[in-house]
Amino acid sequence: MTESVLLLSGGLDSATLAYTHRPDLTVTVDYGQCCAEAEIQASAQIADQLNLQHEVIEVDCKHLGAGTMASQQETNLGDTPEWWPYRNQLVITLVAMDVIHRGANQLLVGAVADDHSHADGQAEFFELMDSLLSFQEGNLRVAAPAIDKTTEEFVREARPPESLLGWTHSCTASNAACGECRSCKKRQRVLTRIY
Repeated sequence: MTESVLLLSGGLDSATLAYTHRPDLTVTVDYGQCCAEAEIQASAQIADQLNLQHEVIEVDCKHLGAGTMASQQETNLGDTPEWWPYRNQLVITLVAMDVIHRGANQLLVGAVADDHSHADGQAEFFELMDSLLSFQEGNLRVAAPAIDKTTEEFVREARPPESLLGWTHSCTASNAACGECRSCKKRQRVLTRIY
């Protein structure tokens, strides 16, 4: 029976959460983001290294996206160029729809304090999603265990092997790390300071 599920994006935060919590199942969602292929590959390698079950959900919502994650020009609709409206709400809902019939009772999300610039990266958002999902049939709960820590704090505290984090992909602009986007720079900064 699948009880705990981790939304595994293949980035530092979700990889560290996979290492610390060892969920029954990890799920990566390809919703049409330009870096989906790299996220899936990174997530599969992370799950394999930790001996965790991994699945991929594919739902093409690319035409609903905006900004760099949708391979479009930057927008001024959000605080960041990779803005995608209701992304976390969409991804959490898709994963919940897939895992509820398996008896899952907890969905873990690798959100951290660094994500607070997005409304759907704040603790209040995850509390609302938890309330909404637990209200519905199945009583699935949503948790973001590292929401009060920065990525650097979380990784430094958990100390996952460098070999595990070497598989991570954080670029929001391409399947090959561009080295220039905010996410690439953050990944490099965190790994350099800790390892």
